[in-house]
Amino acid sequence: MTIWTLRATIGQERAIAKHINKKIETKKLEVYSLLIPESLRGYLFIEAKDIENVDKAVLGIPHLRSRVVGEVDISELESFLVPKPTIEGLHVNDIIEIISGPFKGSRAKINRIDVSREEVTVELLDSQIPIPIKLHSDFCKVIESAAGEHVEEELTMVESATSKEGAEKDKGKKEKEGEEEEEDIFSEFFKT
Repeated sequence: MTIWTLRATIGQERAIAKHINKKIETKKLEVYSLLIPESLRGYLFIEAKDIENVDKAVLGIPHLRSRVVGEVDISELESFLVPKPTIEGLHVNDIIEIISGPFKGSRAKINRIDVSREEVTVELLDSQIPIPIKLHSDFCKVIESAAGEHVEEELTMVESATSKEGAEKDKGKKEKEGEEEEEDIFSEFFKT
């Protein structure tokens, strides 16, 4: 038994798999499995006894582009076979959209993550009173990542520190802003 790779039109992978499955059943071909990885769009993996069975199974199927030359080792596909927990992509302070349940469509901010239960505690952004809500991580869709914001801030800090002119300008701006803030505080204090 060997695994081969098929190239397909993106978005048509499931339809192609249904066509292949019908051919396997009607012609009684020795094809053992089909894999459609969601993260690798436009590709299907087919396991069969030999290449002749693969060619018979895919002959004349629409939206199938080609068969990639060569065989695939099962160790290369292990990452597609083990499901990744949805909690991995979530971070504290991420802004999410709730995609299921009574709060569907609401935006929220993640306050706490419980990895063992795959739950997140969120606070609705639209609510006037902060109420913590526990959700399963499957119900969350990240809109703004807190991890990405920190990376951008670090990059801007590095860029401004590399040039002497940028550092001097930043220092001058900070001093002016500090003086303006002091004047504003005292002027408001003496008005009352």
